[in-house]
Amino acid sequence: MTDEQLGSLFEAFTEFYWSVPVSFVVKKLSVWHPEVDGKQIDRVLKQCANDIFLHHCTVEKNKTGEREIVSEQLVAVKEGDYECFLEARIDESYCEYDEEMLFQFVDYDQLTHWDLPEINAIADFGKTELGLNDEWTDQLIYDCIFHQRMALCEGRSWVMSVLHMESFGMIQFRTIEQVKRLRELGNSLYHVIPNPVLRGWRPMDLDNPLVPLDDIPDCDEDIPDMRTRKNEIFDLFGGRQKLSQMLIQQFTEQFIDKNDLLQRKVGRNELCPCGSGKKYKKCCGR
Repeated sequence: MTDEQLGSLFEAFTEFYWSVPVSFVVKKLSVWHPEVDGKQIDRVLKQCANDIFLHHCTVEKNKTGEREIVSEQLVAVKEGDYECFLEARIDESYCEYDEEMLFQFVDYDQLTHWDLPEINAIADFGKTELGLNDEWTDQLIYDCIFHQRMALCEGRSWVMSVLHMESFGMIQFRTIEQVKRLRELGNSLYHVIPNPVLRGWRPMDLDNPLVPLDDIPDCDEDIPDMRTRKNEIFDLFGGRQKLSQMLIQQFTEQFIDKNDLLQRKVGRNELCPCGSGKKYKKCCGR
């Protein structure tokens, strides 16, 4: 196994569990890839700790000035959200999957094309009721899963978070009936997808799983209209094309240098600064 492959495996573990003991990962590695030794593990862990687009473990400098791993956890949650995540996470053993399933569950590009009834139902809803193309239908499914997980940590409504998502108004709900349908379909989807707050378990596998809040607006007029924000931004910069060109130029000048990247810290799940409207990890972050 190469260092790059091992790094991808560490990334999969941290995206799946959000926080996982290194000892747990090493135990799985000893079964899946017995050829990987401790030196390679330590080397790749340090590389991951220095790369904000992978995941990080806590490192400190020792007496000789060398960086040394001092944390036993691989952590994917931002520092400010980590305590909320730990408080919300259930006290349960880690749900274990084989390597193939681990990669499938953490790759949203794969997940949105699974032949799951719950996935297909939201996809049909997005296309027929909201008029979305394949790309934005996948984005809707991604946002449902992501905001449900964050809602568990922060005690907020996942539906309201989806309605306020920063997609420049490309996904727009017009009626309360559409919002109610999203809530119904999203809550069904929630129960069949492994959840890092549940230590990797699917809610349907637990007797009394945590359920995120799903409050919705009272009437059609209360549904957030992100199209106004989109149009205001486009008008301010002379149209979408000029805005995209400006953002791409800024990205080239300000984000291409790794030192700048470390300072600006563009999150993998944040909108890409190039203006495509996609998550960074699905766009320039590839």
